[in-house]
Amino acid sequence: MALESCIAFLLADELDAEEYTHFQTSLKTQGIGSIHPHRNEDDDEDDDNEDDEDDEGKKSYFSATVPSLSVLDFQKCFQLTQPQVEELVNLLSPCDWATRKFDGWTVTHAVLASLWTLSTLESYSGVAARFRTSESLVRFQLNDFCCLITKNFSDQIRWPKWKEAEASVSGFLTDVGLPGTVCVLGSCSVPIDRPADVPDPEVYRNSCGNTYSVTLLAFCNHQGCFTFVSAEYPGSWHNSRVLLETEIGKAIREDPLNLLHGKHVIGDVTFPLSEHLLTPFPDYGMLGEKKLRYNLRVQAALHVVRGSLNSLRSRFQRLRCLQMSSVGQSALAVRTCCILYNMYVETDNATSAQSLEEQAEVQLPFHELPHGHSGSLGGISKRQDIAASLGRKTKKR
Repeated sequence: MALESCIAFLLADELDAEEYTHFQTSLKTQGIGSIHPHRNEDDDEDDDNEDDEDDEGKKSYFSATVPSLSVLDFQKCFQLTQPQVEELVNLLSPCDWATRKFDGWTVTHAVLASLWTLSTLESYSGVAARFRTSESLVRFQLNDFCCLITKNFSDQIRWPKWKEAEASVSGFLTDVGLPGTVCVLGSCSVPIDRPADVPDPEVYRNSCGNTYSVTLLAFCNHQGCFTFVSAEYPGSWHNSRVLLETEIGKAIREDPLNLLHGKHVIGDVTFPLSEHLLTPFPDYGMLGEKKLRYNLRVQAALHVVRGSLNSLRSRFQRLRCLQMSSVGQSALAVRTCCILYNMYVETDNATSAQSLEEQAEVQLPFHELPHGHSGSLGGISKRQDIAASLGRKTKKR
């Protein structure tokens, strides 16, 4: 992405003077602008004289551009506001950063460079040139950043319990008119390079072409916040199989009472219908009014998770082309983006995010698979009962 298309230099009326001065001071105290490309000592002597005249034109992205960004453009570039970045830097400063051994590379450098890498589709070499460092450091730094985020802020993605579960159930009832719904379930495909850290890399190859991917399986509450994510299983697998392999999928199957306390989650037709996971009625053009009404409300609920996934990939564009050859590192990067999304990104407008072209292959409904079925007896009965109980109009609360 060209620099001119995503940033603009500061205009006098765009920044609060006190906020701008505070952030500039913060950048300077963190050593912004002191990072230089890694090079040999022999090269330094030769370059000293010829580079003196061009110092002003060769300032790093930190010193030349970051302090000049407007509030809006700063957030467009890094997906967080300036105060949020400062907070994140403060939270991560006590952590054991492997990259602290590099001279002039501070926590602020690490956070901003990692956020930029996750937020854009710029090549790793392009990111390295922008921040005047090496491509190897950019890649190493990103993995370091993701490890620290997922280790220290894992509780930002948590399954709703007690009051949180009650709030989500109430929210879905109010917003879409579906009773007893704790979370909604969705998925998307995250492209990766041919993985080198798995026994059979070809399992991750998509049937539609010579590409590889993992499936991002996500549950969201009524506000669109992620409550569970998984991004380690092959994109070639059917959604129903991915779900069965996850911790939540096993809990839904083996211990649903402890997980859901008599409530349920909502998924699309690619998942198996059960008393604890409700899906739409298969529509062959013969559905009655009540079943159609039920399906419309299910789609409205699913729109929440689809909106969050679209918003996530729109904000953290690296998820549209991770360029990682490790499933483990890819899963860390995906989880990091989901954690940051929950921590800092407003989710109220997630469903109105710019729609992205769906990268996942179109999958058969679960009941049409060779090993599929129309649903458990408990699921069929519960779905019919809910459809029968729905009024013609959603109650306003």
